[in-house]
Amino acid sequence: MRTSVFLFHLLELTAAISASIYWLKTKDKSIRPFVWYLWVIVCVETIGLYPYLYDITDNSIIKAIANSRIRRNSWLYNIYNPIAVILIGKFLIANTKDLISHKVITLLSWSYVFFCIGYFIITNSFFKHGLPYDFIVSTFVIFTMVMLYLRELMRSDKILGFYKTPVFYVTTALLLWYICLTPLLIFDSHFLEINPEFNAFRRTFLDTSNIILYSWYTFAFLYPLRYKKKSAQK
Repeated sequence: MRTSVFLFHLLELTAAISASIYWLKTKDKSIRPFVWYLWVIVCVETIGLYPYLYDITDNSIIKAIANSRIRRNSWLYNIYNPIAVILIGKFLIANTKDLISHKVITLLSWSYVFFCIGYFIITNSFFKHGLPYDFIVSTFVIFTMVMLYLRELMRSDKILGFYKTPVFYVTTALLLWYICLTPLLIFDSHFLEINPEFNAFRRTFLDTSNIILYSWYTFAFLYPLRYKKKSAQK
């Protein structure tokens, strides 16, 4: 197992704990879906490590899994992806008031879910691989939902105190992460196997992006607590 894998899990856990601390201290229900989202990531990424065990243990259960339909962990991420989009959608609905935005976010979220379900039913590939061009589709969905939030933020008085809540930090980090990674992942199928230089660059870029993302999530939840404490003292 690469050292970076352990580092990522530590950063993911730190971000989830930071979000939980913010939630418990502020009782802000609008943050709750994103807290769930971060803990889902922690659980999925931890369970998804089981293929690493194939070469380091002779356990009978691990051997049975290695010879079963769930040998690859792609099935786990096929479950995770629609759940992640739903939770992000709920998070953005909780932080917007415009009914049209709510309808659009709900439509996009459930359209993505039904598209995933329909694809795997038709192709019978749930245990074989992920959804083709999934990152492009999910980027479009996330981009649209976040832009609806930012559009409403820009038109309201909340823009004056955007730095006092984690929502702005979280949404911009999420948006930038998807936008930056989409061009890279589009070319995976073309260069990953035949171009070792691209493979090395891809790994470095992904590692750096994930470190920045989860570090930023941690900052996004811990930094605004100072303003909550000041408000409580007044």
